[in-house]
Amino acid sequence: MRTLGIRDFARCFGASHAELRGCCGDLLEDCDFRYRICPPEEKAAIIQAIWGRCERGEFSVSGPHRKSDWVNGWNEILGEFRDSGFDLNTLTPKDIHGDRPMRLNGEYIVANSASFERDYATVFRTWLFRRYFASYANIYEFGCGTGHNLLLCAKLFNDKNFYGFDWAPSSQRILELVSTHYNSRIHGYPFDLFEPDHNVDIHPNSIAYTSAALEQLGKGFAQFLDFLLAKKPSLCINVECLEELYDEDNPFDKVALRYHKARGYLEGYLTALKQLEIEKKIEIIDARRLNFGSLFHEVYSFAIWRPLL
Repeated sequence: MRTLGIRDFARCFGASHAELRGCCGDLLEDCDFRYRICPPEEKAAIIQAIWGRCERGEFSVSGPHRKSDWVNGWNEILGEFRDSGFDLNTLTPKDIHGDRPMRLNGEYIVANSASFERDYATVFRTWLFRRYFASYANIYEFGCGTGHNLLLCAKLFNDKNFYGFDWAPSSQRILELVSTHYNSRIHGYPFDLFEPDHNVDIHPNSIAYTSAALEQLGKGFAQFLDFLLAKKPSLCINVECLEELYDEDNPFDKVALRYHKARGYLEGYLTALKQLEIEKKIEIIDARRLNFGSLFHEVYSFAIWRPLL
């Protein structure tokens, strides 16, 4: 059985060993990152099974028609949050399945711990927030859902303002309850990524953040990108499934890309950012694939960029 250590995370994130130890050392020591690699025949069977499900059309397609699904999903979590006496653990995303294979460095792996992916995501977000968010006064998350990203950020920083935007009214109600019961500086507002409201202002010294939210836009991200270019946040961070980072000639990546397209996920976003950089409208700070993901694809790739004046 193998294990992920500090040096592995540092290499994935593009960070130094010292930086990871300083910001996430205790967290890494508390988590079980042991795993086994699936043998070649098991890997081939997984690829074949996913490909078959895509071909049979078994996966729902993203888009504005799914708004009611998200409204219902956040309503369910809102009810659980209330019934639990406002236990913040109920706000953790429920789409992480620790009992099935995951993607890591070109292989499928089976984790020793059911919380492997959730713990990995926590280490990643902790590093990301501490490296990039510390210098900014205002954090705006678009497509914030239950606000779990903002909650972690608020735990790390008590000197910032947090704004959560989502198209589901239940999201705003969750954040209202969080603010009321935990004296939090997190506040929720309605926002539709497909039809951005240009009356929404982004204050100076701010970060605009998304995480697994733009995937729902498919090819229809232009209006939101135009919104960010117009509002000019100090820094934009998109943690998303970026199709351009897959290698189409590699069967392991090809099946993830097939799933990505079957779901109608984000298409052409990184390509658009690179074109904007050529036009000197933005500067790309980093665009990176972590080579880690769930059974079907990788949602922890990120693009970090800033609009230019």
